[in-house]
Amino acid sequence: MVPEYQTEQNKPGGSMELGLQNKVAIVCGASQGMGQAIACGLANEGARVLLVARNAERLTAAAAAILAQNTNAQLATLAIDLTPADSAEEVVKTVKARWGRLDVLVTNTGGPPPGQPLDLSDEQYLLAYQQNFMNVVRLCRHAVPAMRAHGYGRIINMLALSVRQIEDNLVLSSTSRLSVVAYARYLAEQVAAEGITVNNVLPGSIHTERLAQVAAMQATHFGRNPLAELDVRAERVPMKRLGKPEEMADLVSFLASERAGFLTGLSIPVEGGQLRSVL
Repeated sequence: MVPEYQTEQNKPGGSMELGLQNKVAIVCGASQGMGQAIACGLANEGARVLLVARNAERLTAAAAAILAQNTNAQLATLAIDLTPADSAEEVVKTVKARWGRLDVLVTNTGGPPPGQPLDLSDEQYLLAYQQNFMNVVRLCRHAVPAMRAHGYGRIINMLALSVRQIEDNLVLSSTSRLSVVAYARYLAEQVAAEGITVNNVLPGSIHTERLAQVAAMQATHFGRNPLAELDVRAERVPMKRLGKPEEMADLVSFLASERAGFLTGLSIPVEGGQLRSVL
C-alpha cells in the first residue's frame, strides 16, 4: 500500500521525450519515496528499470504501483542488501542478464541513525561509510565498464542537502555522503570523454517516509511536538511547502537523458530555496 505521505507519481503521457526510450536503468532504494518516484519517472520516459531494495515485499508493491499507473512500464526487481562487498557486482550482472546493457545508475541509500559527533562509536561511523559511501564506489566500479561498452552512461547519486548545509543531529549522514561528492567529482573527470556523466542530486525537505522519521527524531531530540515537526520544516522553506518525490524524479530523468550530456561533476540542490548560500 502506498503510504499516505507520498504524492501521486507522474502519469503516462506526461513524459518529456528525453530520448530514454529503451535505455536501461538501475534505481537503488526503489521500494518507496524518492527511489520509487524516480523509477516511475524513468519508466514513463520509456526506460527499462531494475528496481533494487532490501525488502522484497515492499519492492514488489512499488513495482505494482508503477505498473498500475503505466501498464507499458518495463520493470524488473532485485531484493538485495547493498552493504556486502559482492552485492554491487550482482546488481549489474542481473540487469545485464535481463536487458543486455546498462545506461543509467541511480544510487540512493537510506539514511544512517542520528547522533552527535562525539557520541558515536567507531562501528557506527564505519557502518555508515559502508552503507552510504562504499556501496556507491562498488556500484560505479561495476557499472562503468557496462556503460563504456555502449559509449553512454549516466550516474546519478541521490544524496542530501546536508552535504552543503548540515542538518541537526545527522553527522553520520552528512559526513558519509560528503565523501560521495568528492568521489563523484573525481570519477566525473575520469569518464567524461567516454560519454559518461556523473552528477549528484541534493534533496532538501522532500515529503517521504525518511523525512517523517528524521522530523520525529529531531522533535524528540529537541523537545518539540513530533506531530507539528513537518509543519515546522515546511515553514523553513521559502516556498512554504515540502518538496514532492516526483520533483526529484523529473530532475533525475533529465540528468539521465541525452539532453544533459554536457552536465557532469555537479551537485544540484533541490530544496525550494532552503539552502542559504550565495554559491
